[in-house]
Amino acid sequence: MAIVRPSEKDVADLPLEQPVVVDSDAPDNAHAILEIERWCHRLGLVRVKENWLRVVRTPLGDVRRAVAFRPAGDVAQEYAGLLDEIDRRAEQMALTSSSVGLRREP
Repeated sequence: MAIVRPSEKDVADLPLEQPVVVDSDAPDNAHAILEIERWCHRLGLVRVKENWLRVVRTPLGDVRRAVAFRPAGDVAQEYAGLLDEIDRRAEQMALTSSSVGLRREP
């Protein structure tokens, strides 16, 4: 699984609150959301909170698409603890073949 686009370099100077499309080649919606959330968190971005990401066919295969932006003000503060909460909940899930990949890598 990987973020297919954009590259980290492409969003390095993204202005506050300007949207950017993020594509993941994760095998399902849950994995794509977590992959995109973690990538965004690492780069100081937040994902627009859709529950189901759009699947888009590309020449390289299907990707799940989300919109993200660099937050300002209250949004940045609200988002700070969200990923930690997501990871806590993933850790509490029973291990199954589909949930094992949702766990944070050590």
